[in-house]
Amino acid sequence: MAALLGAAGLSGLRSAREAEAAGRVRPATRRDSTRTTMDGVYTLAQATKGKDLFAMRCQSCHTPTQHSGPPFRNKWFGKSLGDLYTYIRREMPKNEPRSLSDQEYTLALAFLLRMNGMPTGPVPLAADSAALQSIRLDSVPAVP
Repeated sequence: MAALLGAAGLSGLRSAREAEAAGRVRPATRRDSTRTTMDGVYTLAQATKGKDLFAMRCQSCHTPTQHSGPPFRNKWFGKSLGDLYTYIRREMPKNEPRSLSDQEYTLALAFLLRMNGMPTGPVPLAADSAALQSIRLDSVPAVP
């Protein structure tokens, strides 16, 4: 009986690995490993507030198209969200770098993700550069 159960368990394991390799399921360790921006790492409320912030503090120097589509994809694809967050905090706004709160920088970041077609999720994006380091900017869809 133990041999039969062991064989069935191995067969199930092989099937799961085959399905995973074919892209039909996510790896079981996915939740324990690096997340990506395609996992819904910010909320719609954050992106909405970020849009207002962008209009007030960023749009005088930047258009939304400068931070979406190919220009954004070419510069940030594959890098960590922490890298982008750190860059924004260090460099923006251009006339007053580091003048926003960490929370405001997070809202701006959520708006950038929304502009680039990243899905929203139920949990707000944290204003924590260490936590953001474990999230990779991934699968930025092409703008039609």
